[in-house]
Amino acid sequence: MTDVMLFGDSMLARFTKERIQHLERELGDAATVHNCAAGGWDSSDGVRRAPLLARVGWDVIVLSFGANDCAPWKRVPIDRFAENVAAIAKAFDGARRVAFLPPVIDEHAGRPSRSNRVLDEYREVLRASADACLDTPRLLTGGLEADGLHLTADSYTTLIPALAEVIRA
Repeated sequence: MTDVMLFGDSMLARFTKERIQHLERELGDAATVHNCAAGGWDSSDGVRRAPLLARVGWDVIVLSFGANDCAPWKRVPIDRFAENVAAIAKAFDGARRVAFLPPVIDEHAGRPSRSNRVLDEYREVLRASADACLDTPRLLTGGLEADGLHLTADSYTTLIPALAEVIRA
């Protein structure tokens, strides 16, 4: 049996029951996926919750942080983000840590907009903290909702088999 936890921001919070079931089918009968993500969370929210959630003893933790951390109205400093991500990773020591990297965003959508140049820094910190990554920027070209940040339903359909492959590897 493989217990997988999704932990982070809206990229994972938008895993509905249907998407969770899709991921479980891709992973096989022995996998159960639990969603512990919330829209709007940044790494500060994650670091506060990680110690309690880690007590479960997950086999795999899928992490998605960075897109909110780099938002102009939050701007968690990159060094603080790195500390938070390191503390989250340490809390889940023993679990396979998979990063669900934020996609390349449409900088002209939404107000105030985020910058890909800044998001790249946060994405690389998250990448370095993980055992494996779903390289969303490489796998998707576009596939964003009108807000320029969130993934479309078709994007999730495309990414879920790739995420399962990364989790299994």
